[in-house]
Amino acid sequence: MAKVKTYQQQFALQEALAICFAAQRINGSYVKHTQRFSTEGNPTIHANKDMVKQHFGKYTDPDFVNFKAIDEDFEAVDIATKHFKRYTLGLIGDTLSAFQQDVFKLLSSETIGFNKLGLLAYVPELVKREVAESKFKKMLRMEYRNSANVGNVKDPVEGVVKFLNKFWSEDWESFNYVADLNGHLVSFMNKFDHDIGSRKRIKGKIKAHGKNRNFDVCETRLNYCKLYKL
Repeated sequence: MAKVKTYQQQFALQEALAICFAAQRINGSYVKHTQRFSTEGNPTIHANKDMVKQHFGKYTDPDFVNFKAIDEDFEAVDIATKHFKRYTLGLIGDTLSAFQQDVFKLLSSETIGFNKLGLLAYVPELVKREVAESKFKKMLRMEYRNSANVGNVKDPVEGVVKFLNKFWSEDWESFNYVADLNGHLVSFMNKFDHDIGSRKRIKGKIKAHGKNRNFDVCETRLNYCKLYKL
């Protein structure tokens, strides 16, 4: 019998997903691209998808150290399985994006092919983001119904902001933040990664008045922002 090549093999979905959560745990977050450093003493940071593929593949990078899933990772798989059950209603109501439909189809099988491991490696980050987004939307409904626009367009603005939400923009290579300024919503770009819930002093200008993209409440867009420690 001919030996099945790695890219033709099928793997148990639950085991593969546990390995994906293990990669996320080891890296501490979702790493999109493998990072190699020329200086001695700085180990290579492997992209999550590369870690998963090398775990199941025959050939690995010389500096790759294999790993395994632990109880924590399998528990995360159980939580993720419950999370994606909600996709069924979204599929019926035609509210899922094309990407979410691809993920739902992927997770509906008992096995997964090697060529789909890259997509599966993103699932832990997807769960993390969707859970955070759900909590953020709930907070907006509960606490920011009365958010109002701040100042006038082109006016300078200064105060203390509390970071409420963020996402990374590949186009701008910066984080897009939504924050609380004196009980009102503001948003702005910044290249540095600030913890949600933390506070910084901000100086900037008012770019525009608008609405939050998740909930129909006022949000002021800022630019030329500088952040300082309290």
